[in-house]
Amino acid sequence: MIAAIKKSINGLKKDREHGAGWLTERALEILREAASLDQAAGVERFLASLDGVVAALLEARPAMVSIANYALYYRDEVVSAALTARSPLRLKRAAFSIADRLIKQHQKSAAAAARNASRLITRRSIVMTCSYSSAVCSALEMARRGGRDFKVLAVESRDRKISYGELTLQRLQQSGISGRIVPDSQIGWQAARADVMLCGADSVSLQGWVINGTPSLELAEMARRKGRPFYASCEISKIDARGLTAGLREPGPGLDLLPLDLLSGLVTERGILQPGEIYKLTIRDIIGSAGERPR
Repeated sequence: MIAAIKKSINGLKKDREHGAGWLTERALEILREAASLDQAAGVERFLASLDGVVAALLEARPAMVSIANYALYYRDEVVSAALTARSPLRLKRAAFSIADRLIKQHQKSAAAAARNASRLITRRSIVMTCSYSSAVCSALEMARRGGRDFKVLAVESRDRKISYGELTLQRLQQSGISGRIVPDSQIGWQAARADVMLCGADSVSLQGWVINGTPSLELAEMARRKGRPFYASCEISKIDARGLTAGLREPGPGLDLLPLDLLSGLVTERGILQPGEIYKLTIRDIIGSAGERPR
């Protein structure tokens, strides 16, 4: 593997400051860069090199299903293009173009999901969130641009030296959105102040749970006790219809497993999905959405 690509993948693996959406787009950029830099002498060697990059990306962030969904879809598209490519150069150009298309599709899907989530936020409402999610931040920014005045309670969400609640407020303050940090130890009594709970999602399993940063599970359970709606916002590509995380019982440091039944709904680019609707989705639904060709 090219040294620059290996370095980029290592950076993706170690990144603890960005959400799953940003990291998925970064993975696609790495695939596009790999296609541009590859010096393989033939089509078969190019495909073998691509397999190595895809495998490394999947291993780098195994809990982020959207990376796997896009990377595997990308590989399938490039293999199809190889059937008609007459030279490695043409295949490289096709691979670059496919990655570029998927980046734009991901951006479109993320914007649509955020727009749908922004509709949950009303004037003078108090929104409580935890961990860091670019999808949630985008939704709040859209709501503010729409003229809605609201407050944000960002749970500290501390993982070692990083407070993801602080990262959330730092971004929101750039858009003039006010908020305050809620210490992790105070979730219980602060939850009663919120009108709606809104978090992101690293992955959604058809086995019946959502992976997201801590303390998402505690916040979801508190929302249930206090009678507050709890939504997770993410793109369809984060749903694990392939069963890649089916055997996962421990999500890893800093992550929680939330039962889907704790959600009031999953906010996606297709609207708000209830748990019963999520279970019905197939690989074709997920991958088709992620890799939709422009008409």
